[in-house]
Amino acid sequence: MKKILFLFILFTAAASFAADPFELPKGTTVINRDDSGKTWAFNGMLESALPATKKLLKESIQKKGFRFQHEIPVDAKGEKQVILSFVKDKETLIVMLWSEDGKNTFFSYGLTK
Repeated sequence: MKKILFLFILFTAAASFAADPFELPKGTTVINRDDSGKTWAFNGMLESALPATKKLLKESIQKKGFRFQHEIPVDAKGEKQVILSFVKDKETLIVMLWSEDGKNTFFSYGLTK
């Protein structure tokens, strides 16, 4: 009985570390994960320009059933910073992308349920 209880607790603890809501593109460098709900759940970087990274992320997110909703440019032309939003059922996924050098793109996401 103790063994079953231990396995149940172990499985529950492992399951509590939320999986990414979409498949991270190949080559993503993980900078930080935070399940506190007080900040972005994920921060990462891809070695590609912002337009290419945005395309990769949109494709990966939409493959998981999210519907693209909005694109909000943060800078004047949306060339260096952009926010994307997606919806799936009652979930909203917000993704922020930014590039400082034009070669690497950083991104963060958060999911509301």
